[in-house]
Formats: sequence, C-alpha cells, structure tokens
Amino acid sequence: MKKFIAALTIIFSLATGATAIALQTQESEILFAAENLFLQMKDKNYQKIWDNLTSKTKKSIIEDVYKVSRKMKIDVKKEDLANDFAFSGPHARAYWDSYLSVFDPDTVLKECVWSMGKIKGNAAEINVLHKNSERPAVLKLYKEDNAWKLGLEESFGARKLNPF
Repeated sequence: MKKFIAALTIIFSLATGATAIALQTQESEILFAAENLFLQMKDKNYQKIWDNLTSKTKKSIIEDVYKVSRKMKIDVKKEDLANDFAFSGPHARAYWDSYLSVFDPDTVLKECVWSMGKIKGNAAEINVLHKNSERPAVLKLYKEDNAWKLGLEESFGARKLNPF
C-alpha cells in the first residue's frame, strides 16, 4: 500500500509539473504572438501584420475598406482587397499607414505592463496596463491554423478610429 501511495504521489507530481510547464509554454507563445504583432507594426511590416491577425479582424478590415471604396466610387472586389492586404499592396499600405498615424505601437511596447489573463481552449487574453491608466486594455488572441493571432476587432476595435 505504501508503494502504491508513493507511486501515486510521484505520478501526481509529474503530471502537475508537466501541466505547469505546458501552461508556461502556452503563455509564452501567446505573449510572443501579441508582442510580435506590435513589433511588426513598429517596423511597418504590413504583410506580417496581416498574417498575424485573426480571420474575424481581417474580414472586418476588408469589409470596412470595401465600403469606403464604394463610397469613393472606387470599383474594387473584396477578393482583390483580401489579396492586396495579403501581399502588402497599395490598399494595405494606405490602410496601415493611416492606422499607424493614429496608433503608436511603442505605447504598448514601452509604456505598458503586460500580464496574462484567461486562457480557455483556443482563446486567450492579455491585460495591457498603460502607466497612466487605472484599468488595463484586454487583448484577445485566438489560435487559428495552429498559431496564436491577435484580434484587433475582438479586442478593442481601435482600428475604427482609422479615417480610411
């Protein structure tokens, strides 16, 4: 009986340790994905930014640019816009240049404290607290195509400030 209890204790300890390591690894992947996106914004690497956004955010951006294009009497298809954004074409560059004229990624990278929020399945949250704020912004990330991607639309819709 003592051997059984000892074996059970060892198995439980190993399982708990393995779970903690897996959680730390997952948290590191999530934090890296978010930080990497803001670094890509800082570097104006528009193709990489696009690659690391959620499908919902991409769809929303395409829809917004399409609507504005139609209002401006610019004839463009949503499929063409999606391709343009995927390969950092002129529409993508105009959009991201405009976005980054009102949002400075260094604010998030240098002036905020980051902490992990909830992780549940393929969804995660990161709390980002600016040095002059009382409450954090919550970044929402989702695992899509086996990679963590940031949901701008899902997080805070700041891109709605974009005049484009």
